[in-house]
Amino acid sequence: METTKTTLTVKEKLGEGGQGAVYLVEGGNGKQAIKWYSLSQSTVEQRKAITKILSQGPPKGPAGRRFVWPQDLVTAEGTSQFGYLMPLIDMKVYASLGAIHAHRVPAPGFETLCEMSYQIANSYKTLHGSGYCYRDISAGNAVLNTKTGDVLIFDCDNVGVEGQSECQIQGTLDYMAPELIIRQPENIKPSTKTDMHSLAVWLFRLWIWHHPLEGKLEYEIRSWDNIAKKKIFGQEPIFIFDPINKKNCLPDDPDYKIAEKRWSYCPPSIKKLFTKAFTDGLADPNRRVTEGEWQDAFLQLKDCKVSCKNCNAVNLWDCSSNAPLYCWNDKCKNQITIPPKLVFKRGGSYFTLLTKDLKILKRHIDQPGNESDSEVIGMMVQSPDNPKLWGLKNMTNIPWVATDSNNKEIEVMPQKAAKLEVGLKIKINNVIAEVRP
Repeated sequence: METTKTTLTVKEKLGEGGQGAVYLVEGGNGKQAIKWYSLSQSTVEQRKAITKILSQGPPKGPAGRRFVWPQDLVTAEGTSQFGYLMPLIDMKVYASLGAIHAHRVPAPGFETLCEMSYQIANSYKTLHGSGYCYRDISAGNAVLNTKTGDVLIFDCDNVGVEGQSECQIQGTLDYMAPELIIRQPENIKPSTKTDMHSLAVWLFRLWIWHHPLEGKLEYEIRSWDNIAKKKIFGQEPIFIFDPINKKNCLPDDPDYKIAEKRWSYCPPSIKKLFTKAFTDGLADPNRRVTEGEWQDAFLQLKDCKVSCKNCNAVNLWDCSSNAPLYCWNDKCKNQITIPPKLVFKRGGSYFTLLTKDLKILKRHIDQPGNESDSEVIGMMVQSPDNPKLWGLKNMTNIPWVATDSNNKEIEVMPQKAAKLEVGLKIKINNVIAEVRP
């Protein structure tokens, strides 16, 4: 390694991609991995890019730790090729998007899907906020824990400073923004705006298990080569669920039924964002869905999960929709009664459902993305004298100020609970939380 001068021993080849191969190595800190560039990719520009990334380091906080960031430059005697050291990912814990689609690992449920989607959006929001753009968001550059929803993002060697750093790649074709594919304007380069398109494609494939632009137009093409892909993804991109232009809707073929089914399960707020991303956002980069919009939408849905009393399937109540909620399970379809809500007023209304396992977290009264996000500051509890009575317990070290339905002010001391009733208002760190039916 260039910095520590440690010698690494190559144990086995783990995989190969367009820029080079990844190897398992030992030495220094035990088992790690290196990405070793092919001769054509071992350029002066790429070496400068890796050196720059190493000197600046990953974004800060929880989002930064999701990036498998380069740790050192790796060289070998007798060759101009080089690579970089990175942490080894435990693939017994994590899986690719392709492994999920192929049913090699259990498909994540709705709550886990929301967590995965939040984490990936939050990570790129933080990366972009640090002045970087990723430039090659694709299914091959992230892995997922289907049990916890945790995400890791690797191949960070193409990350660069927005509008400054040179890059040897433009992206992965089926994830690239249309303007990059058709080269309009001619001097266009990957940016946060093109990242936003790639992120939307990644999220769509996570939720719908299909590409948002592969419909009838793709179905009717006999040779699915790069010329055809450039036409579908760049020259004539049309969303398969475009509410107006039906030219590229899903064909009547069994291979496309799973996308149709999963779209029917998709919550209205997420459908709305996907539709914006692949209609307005295709033509105008300034109208793409931002990472913050995705982040907030998926967190909101995760906090509005409700189990079907008939079959126990976890459903997502969408606070943006007035339509009745029916269980997504085809064998059930039971109408679900929505419990009362706890609504936080912080720059708008943020909903949580008052279910028995509800925990109020620090992120409910603050912007998400901080180290203390998962800190529990309140929780639902039953009265020890009457199990039918429920309250909100103060888990902080400072009193809450509550106002009941009769406008009577109550002080809720730490480790004490406020009786739950419609109209109750609780002030927590200057954020008002109100119980609504």
